[in-house]
Amino acid sequence: MKALISELVAKADLSQEQAEKVANVVRNFIGSKVPDAVRGHVESALTGEKVEGVIDAAKNAVSNFLK
Repeated sequence: MKALISELVAKADLSQEQAEKVANVVRNFIGSKVPDAVRGHVESALTGEKVEGVIDAAKNAVSNFLK
């Protein structure tokens, strides 16, 4: 999230507070669109926590979802 917020401040000319609000909206939006099985992994990736295995988990969840 820190990297996203920094990008929003630098490239979208937002204040720190505005960028934090936008980042939270984006996080919540993405979280609402992914299957429950990968929501935690996506959240971890967005916040910079434990991102190993996120792609594999997402692939598996999407594969299972599409079956």
